Amino acid sequence: MMSTESTDNEWLSLAEASALVGVAAATLRRWGDAGKVPMKRTLGGHRRFSRTGLLKTMEEAQSRDHTPPLAPLSLLRFDAHAMARADWHSRLMTHSNAERMRGFGQRLLGLLIQYINRQEEDERFLNEARAIGVGYGRETREAGVSMHDTVQAFLFFRNSFACLAMPVPGIAQPNDLDQAVALHARIDRFMDAVLLGAITGYEQQ
Repeated sequence: MMSTESTDNEWLSLAEASALVGVAAATLRRWGDAGKVPMKRTLGGHRRFSRTGLLKTMEEAQSRDHTPPLAPLSLLRFDAHAMARADWHSRLMTHSNAERMRGFGQRLLGLLIQYINRQEEDERFLNEARAIGVGYGRETREAGVSMHDTVQAFLFFRNSFACLAMPVPGIAQPNDLDQAVALHARIDRFMDAVLLGAITGYEQQ
């Protein structure tokens, strides 16, 4: 098995790693056991995956035009029919790269799951969310998609991401009303960072 030792590294659970890179847990488990991705086991036998190592591995795979199996976006409860009927959707899919846009969604979902599963605030996640937003905004602008459609698409998926405040496998759920309010506030803060990043990316020359 591969191992990455770094003071800056972070070891993720199977569920967190799966959500981060958009690969089904069973596939990621198999890759880890085969030494294809950085993984170690805890004393209790649980798999832990290197966050930095995983991202590097997936970047290298994408550079070879490899698309991994998709899983985490199924956590989102959005109306696919309503999305397909939306004017912005047809324009977005006509002018932009569908695979790249799906990749933005996968990365964002994985990052949000990690963020809300942690008790303490961590600006690293918000900074990374902003960076993903910048990439999304830049992609839509270069594809000739209007700012209006860019924001409309974001707002549609923002509503879908809000479902993570409801019972979802792999997501830490609040125990009382105060925790529920705090969870919604954290999701809003995260998505605000994405939106501001998207606007910044769109406006970049």
